[in-house]
This record gives sequence, structure tokens and C-alpha cells, in this order.
Amino acid sequence: MGELNIESGAFMINRPILIILLGYILGIIIGLYCKISIAIFIIPIIIFYLVINFIYKKSIIQNQKLKHYFYIFNVKKVIYIFLISILISNTIVLVLNNRYEILFKNIEETDYIAIVVGEPTIKQYSVRYKIKIESINENTRKFKNTYLYLYTKNENLKVGDKVKFTGKFVEPEIQRNYGGFNYKEYLKSIGIYGSVNANQVQIIGTGKTSKIKLIVVKVSKYIKAVITQNIENENNRNLLLGILLGSDDNLEKEIKESFRDSSLSHLLAVSGMHVSYFVLGISIVLSKLKFPKKITKICIIILLIFFIFLTGETPSVKRACIMSILSIGATLLYRKSDIITNISTSLLIILIQNPFTIIDIGLILSFSATIGIVLLYKSILNFINKRENKGYEKRAKNKANNRKIKDILKYFYNKIKEIVSVSISAQILIFPLSMFLFNKISLTFLFSNILVSFIIGIIVILGFLSIIFRFKICFFILEICLNLLTNIADTFSKLSISNIIVATPNLIFIIGYYIVVALAYYIIFLRKKHLKRVLEIKFLTFVDKCKLGLLSHRRNILISIILIIILGQIIKLIPKDLKIHFIDVGQGDSCLIITPKNKTILIDGGGTIASSYDVRKKYITAIFIR
Repeated sequence: MGELNIESGAFMINRPILIILLGYILGIIIGLYCKISIAIFIIPIIIFYLVINFIYKKSIIQNQKLKHYFYIFNVKKVIYIFLISILISNTIVLVLNNRYEILFKNIEETDYIAIVVGEPTIKQYSVRYKIKIESINENTRKFKNTYLYLYTKNENLKVGDKVKFTGKFVEPEIQRNYGGFNYKEYLKSIGIYGSVNANQVQIIGTGKTSKIKLIVVKVSKYIKAVITQNIENENNRNLLLGILLGSDDNLEKEIKESFRDSSLSHLLAVSGMHVSYFVLGISIVLSKLKFPKKITKICIIILLIFFIFLTGETPSVKRACIMSILSIGATLLYRKSDIITNISTSLLIILIQNPFTIIDIGLILSFSATIGIVLLYKSILNFINKRENKGYEKRAKNKANNRKIKDILKYFYNKIKEIVSVSISAQILIFPLSMFLFNKISLTFLFSNILVSFIIGIIVILGFLSIIFRFKICFFILEICLNLLTNIADTFSKLSISNIIVATPNLIFIIGYYIVVALAYYIIFLRKKHLKRVLEIKFLTFVDKCKLGLLSHRRNILISIILIIILGQIIKLIPKDLKIHFIDVGQGDSCLIITPKNKTILIDGGGTIASSYDVRKKYITAIFIR
């Protein structure tokens, strides 16, 4: 991946995509959360840069030690690329956000002409379709090529149908409580402006739809038909579709929850693991068919592009497929693949396509886990190898009667170490994010992932091969693996330590966590590095200075601590205010009262016993744990 050269800035200069990405992300964040145009700051920044650069070049700074820290101002390309990237992404976000806010504002019930571009999703009282607008009330220019969700009772619409209907635009809901779900922001992340309800929909022809989209629909229908015909158990059918295509809409709620509580929900969202097995399966088939290596790689790239469309173009599958394509493409061009550039390129492509995807939970977790694996996997695996139990190999040697059994035991032992290293390295980076996003942590993720890792590869590879060749024995093996997978998820989800509810961590905790992780990584894994020795000397010098300072002022420090403790006790005696919070729970309002003595009283939680809509779980729990 290249070494970090502080003197020349080579780490950044050799990776221009990383610089563009960092600037692009910063511009998006400023546009989303500050809602200001960065353009008004660009001129002062450029003036500041020119002044510092002038000082640096003219050697006005005589202190060489201080001059060392101004190296970045001599890297003109880095600064220019970074600033331009910020400006572009910030402008795009502000323009798009304004369009999302005003385009469908004050739209009454009117006439729509649209093209169906998504497969039907069965809801409780209607069917949902993704549609691309052609015109609204005969206005073909203003609304053209915008996307909406259409809710209707008509189940006969197909992808490519051009439809006409009269409906009323429904603006998506925003976040109504702290920690609640912001449906409007979610729809932005998938490029949809809102929804429209229509009682009757008339098919008026066939609209212009991309050929790849129509092929994807046909292939998807074929896969679903083959699986339906050959797998009897409905839960297994839906689970297999979820694993192969990321389509878990028809999967039972209890099964989804068991996978989530057992830290196996990533199996239902196509990601890097699925893509790696997909590529492995293709490689095996093409090698058996005696395809040349170059042709095999080209075929894999084409099939990966198709796989992105087949699995719904989710951020996690885009990330995995783009990284795989770049890695394979590098070998075709006889270039060395750089993992940091690959990650940066994949994220940049996703954000250019839709900058609002940056708030997508799947994207955040997918890239965090990938970065964790890239940074920590090898170090953790080496750490395990150095401290592995030598007695295991002796026991394995005594039990093995021949060379083949020893090789099998050694293979599984090494495989377990690799799985443990991957799971730990990914979990280290997503741990505080899981707490922040879901208010849950699991202490069994390691064991559940070890068990399923030996099964999921069989399911993915055998799943696609059985769809192509339709061997009955393959579907029989698949049913066994799917039942085993469901049992593992169900067993681990019932363990109390698999689903521990925690309070939402604040920003200070998250930043502190990553600082501690960085320090631990430095202490454990970078022991022999020259950089570490330099930092150790500086750190120890700083510690010595702090010790001398504490000893010289120990009397004042002791008095200060006593005064702080007394002040804290006095503050506790001051009566607190009575707090009353009104909570919107979707079916009515409830009232949360916090007394001066910190007692909590909840009045009218909303919802009914017969309703499947669990208000307490949906809203009230999320509010209490904060």
C-alpha cells in the first residue's frame, strides 16, 4: 500500500483519488449539516494558502523545526484538488437538497404519466412500485426523470409499463423524535422524492427502459422461479433469495430479528463476502471450461457489473464489486493494485452518483468494516499466530493417522484463525457505530460468525450453480445448509449476551474510543517501527514533565479536588426542574414525565394489543435508552 512519507507528502500525492474523496466528503457534510455554500470561504482560504506558501518559499521562517510542519503548503496539487473537490460536492448537495425541498411542494391531486422501473413490493394494504416520472399535469420538463414510489392496489404492473393515473403526492415523514427514523432522508439516499397514492392505474403503452434493466428483471424472475420450484420450505426460499440477491422483503420478521440479534444480519445484505464467493464460483466454472485466464478475468468483470444491478445496486454490493473490478483490472493492465485507492474509488463513485448515500447505514457499516479489515487483519492474524497454542498441533498430530487428516485439521485450524482475525478487525471499527445506530451490542459475534463462515460459502456458490444447472442434489444440500444457518441464528439470538441494549454514546465517547484503538494498535503492532520509537521518546518526555508539574503543585491540586467534590455534592442538593416530554408515537401522543428526583412516568404509550405495530419497541425504548 505504500509507506507514509511525511517529508514529501508521498502518501497523499500518490493517491489523488483519496484526496478528491476526502474533499468530496467534507463538501457533502458541510452542505448537509451546515447548509452553507463553501464558495464564500474559498477565496479567503486561497489567500491564506498563498501567503503561507510565499513565507515558506522565501524562507522567512528561519526555524527549521517549525518549517518542517509547513511541508503541506508546498504540495500545491494536493491543496488545489482538495479545495476544488470540496467546492464541487458542496454545490451539488445544496442544489440537490433545494430541489428535493421545492420540486413537489404544494402539488395537489393531479395527473401523472410514468414508467414502472421497479418490481412490485407487497405491503399491508397496497402494492408499491418504483416509478420514473415522464410528466405531471402535462409538464414534461420540470419533473422528467424524477423517481417516486407508487402505492396502488393493482398487482399486474410490470417493469417497463408506461402508466397513467391520478394521484396525490405524499411528502415523506421527517424524524419526529430524537433517535427516530428519518424517512425523508432515507428516500434521498436512494434517489426518491416521495410517494403518490392512486386507486386506479391505466397502462398506456411501453416506456423507454434500459435493456440491462429488462435483462435484470428477467434473470431475477428466473432465479425466483427456479428456487420456488425446487425448495419446498417457504422460509428457506426467502432466506436463499436474501443471501443471493439481498432481497429479504418476504422473509419473516422473526427470522430477520434472529439474524440481527445474533450479529448475522450482514448475511442478508449482499456484501464483500458474497461477492468473493460469487467470483470464486465463476472462476471455478470457467477454469473447468478451459477458459484462458485473461478471458476469465474479463468475464468476471462483466458479470460483476451485472451482479450490481441484479442485487439492487445497494452501497455494500457496489463497494465490493467496484473494488473487485479494480483489483482484477489492475492485473489485466499489469499494474499493482492499491487497496486504499480501490476503497477510495468505490466510495467516490457511489457518492458522485448520489451524495446523499453518505447517510446510508449500510454504506457506513460496509466501509467501516472494510477499512477495519484492511488496517488490522494482518496484524491481528500475526498476533494470533505468535501466541497460538502449540499444544493444539501436538494433539492434532497424535489424533491424525495419516498426512491427509493432518492437512485437513491444519486447514480448518488456519481457516478459523483467519475468520477470527477478520471478525475482530471489522468489529473493532464498527463497535461504537453499532452502539450509536442500533443501541445494541453482541458478545457472541465471534462464535456465530465462525460457525456460519463454513456454511455461507457453500450456500452462495452452490446456490448460483444450482440455478444454472438445476441439479436436485444441489437443492437438497442447500436445504440442509439453510436449515442449519437458521438454527445457528435462532440459537445465538436467544442468548442474553447476544442482544445487550446500551445507551447512545456521545461524540466524545466515539472519538475517545477511536483514539484508544489507535494507541492500542500503535503499542501492540508497531513496536519495531522507527516512528514508534520517536513518539515513545516524546511521550515519555511529556509524561516526565507532567509528573514534575503534579509534584510541584500537589498541594494546590489536592485542594482543588476537594473543592470540586464538595461543589458536586452541593449541586446534587439543588432541586431539579420537573420535565415533561411529549412523544409522537405514530398512533397518538404519549407523555414522559421526569420528576425532580429523577423518577420517570410514562402516560399513554399508544397502540393496541391487537396491533402488530409495536410502539414501545419502535419509539419508547429508543427514547429511554438515550
